[in-house]
Amino acid sequence: MDTYYPHSIRLFMGAMLIFLTALGTIPQARALDVGVASVEITPPTGIPMPGYAARKQPSQGVWDPLFAKGLVLDDGSRRAAFVVLDLISPPPKDMRNRIQEQVKKKHNISLLLFLATHTHAGPVLKPDVPTPDNPWLPTLEEKILQAVDKAVAAKISVTVEVGYGTADLTYDRRVVNPDGTVKMLWRNAERTPGDPVDQTVGVVGFKKKNGQWLATVVHFAGHPVIFGSDNLKYSAEWPGAMRRFVEKQLGGECLFFQGACGVANPYLANTPATEEGYAVLMQEGQTLGEEVVRIAGVTNPISSAMPALNLSTETIPLQYRFDFNNEKVREFYIQQYGKERFEEMLKERPAEILAEIPIVILGKEIAWVGFPGEFFDEFQVDLRERSPVPNTFFLGYCNDVFGYFPTIQAAAEGGYGAGYSTYVEVGAGEYLVNRAVINLHRMLGRLKPVPEM
Repeated sequence: MDTYYPHSIRLFMGAMLIFLTALGTIPQARALDVGVASVEITPPTGIPMPGYAARKQPSQGVWDPLFAKGLVLDDGSRRAAFVVLDLISPPPKDMRNRIQEQVKKKHNISLLLFLATHTHAGPVLKPDVPTPDNPWLPTLEEKILQAVDKAVAAKISVTVEVGYGTADLTYDRRVVNPDGTVKMLWRNAERTPGDPVDQTVGVVGFKKKNGQWLATVVHFAGHPVIFGSDNLKYSAEWPGAMRRFVEKQLGGECLFFQGACGVANPYLANTPATEEGYAVLMQEGQTLGEEVVRIAGVTNPISSAMPALNLSTETIPLQYRFDFNNEKVREFYIQQYGKERFEEMLKERPAEILAEIPIVILGKEIAWVGFPGEFFDEFQVDLRERSPVPNTFFLGYCNDVFGYFPTIQAAAEGGYGAGYSTYVEVGAGEYLVNRAVINLHRMLGRLKPVPEM
């Protein structure tokens, strides 16, 4: 039922609305502004490379450069940003905190997500490398800030489009035998059939008003491990090759958002690090890039021309799965990795596990949800199917990495990342996905803070 106001009151209200609007008191809906930038972060050689216990030598060269790519979203009222890094994990927490404080103060960015592509051909992120007197991390911090600064300065109004496809590039490296035992299949060049992994390719495109691509955001889940432990050169791996192909074909910047790739290896993992092997790496990236370009030709615009941002973060404490002071636990890991590596693991392990779940919703139609670790791909499928937002993307290696998050079923079966080389409590992955789904419903107003009458 409409409310009736006398003519004089309606004139007064209209005048006040115009006045408040002119003062900027009432936020005005407008098209989304997006800025994107890319800054090279390739470190000096001589830094150790993580990802393989068997790799003992430091880096000795560069196959292709590593980058930090910044993406800033601005709806006129709120700002969120993503920083995607060609690294095995996000930067250390103290660095992330400093960067977050600076970008909030300087650019009014209220939520910043640090995403790692999880390349195994990058540097370690330790404060005393390459030397205590000449550490690299301050340079990385400066370049991340540059990427955000440049992205903010480059903001323009855009339209938003979404599309999907598939790419048969990955397989489940955990093989559960008929008798219930588990073996690890680290390479599968013969493409031996096994349990399926999620091979969905998601594309969110930001286009300029003239229809040209400003930024192509690609979501896919797969370990960047075409090269194995014999590789001693930096590389953005197949995600970097994919980006270069897409940028050449479409223009603009291409960003890779890694998914839940805890069990997903490329078929051609552990290819020898030779010129021929690098050609294989490039081809795998191009294969994904070709699917991205195909999807880009059939993407659909979201329904809102002025999509608003909805932002949230929840921090959730988790328990440890194993007591590393237990004699049997210590004995197992020392047998697996040696005493030196076990002692290093104890030092690297955080005192407490505080899992952040940041969420960015765009126009009620696109959601990016961050998770701090190597999640098995079932979680990605579960989140996508249960989310109230029609286009929901699971972001692995976001803001932190607390090791592997296996499903309860996988934890009971065992194997790498499920029975060992994982330290979060069993059921942590299910719990965090549940919390994410709850928060998505809450952010859309479907779950109220007080009972409804």
